[in-house]
Amino acid sequence: MSESAAPDATAPPVQVERTVRRIRPRTQVLGAGTAVLAALAVGHVVVTAFPVDERQQAFFVRPATVGEPVELRYARLTAGEPAGSTVLDPDGGSLLTTTGVWLTVPLTIEALGQPRALSFAEVLGGDGRTYLVSTGGRSSFLAGTAQPGVARYTTLRVELPPGAVAGAHLRVGLEQKDQRRDDVAEVDLGLTQADADAWAADDHPVLAGQWSDQPPEQP
Repeated sequence: MSESAAPDATAPPVQVERTVRRIRPRTQVLGAGTAVLAALAVGHVVVTAFPVDERQQAFFVRPATVGEPVELRYARLTAGEPAGSTVLDPDGGSLLTTTGVWLTVPLTIEALGQPRALSFAEVLGGDGRTYLVSTGGRSSFLAGTAQPGVARYTTLRVELPPGAVAGAHLRVGLEQKDQRRDDVAEVDLGLTQADADAWAADDHPVLAGQWSDQPPEQP
């Protein structure tokens, strides 16, 4: 029976080679993800700082003063000298009284291009509030349909607290329910606290006549 050979003590030990797999970060993927997050963050800031929808829906304010014609897309508008009192004569109806003041503003409307029926009006009061003027009721703006080449004359009337008179601005536009992306005239009425005090103490009726194609008679 043969014997197995003994291992050679002088032979070098057998080394087992191990392959270590190192996982490297996917820099391209990580970089792309960071860029997306940054873009989203910037986009959020831009949308928050610049509300695009509101800008696109806003109307275009055309400023003017009393007696100054303002050119709108659909008409040329001129506001005359405002007047006020605690009593209003609606020209054909019963006198209307108020514990505040009646503000009246004569308007001249010259339609451009085609017949126009202006129906939007509001007063930005000096007290920081907005006072809507409808096409009916106590505060009203009735102009009817103005024809191109024929001036239309009307008087807007609005009931205000005395504290809203000084610094009040009048806005007038075409559509009563929708002024988006269209011209709106904003007239500085030039009113002061002295006007408010005088009107609040005055009981002589101020006239608010019906619309007409004839200029109003001068007093």
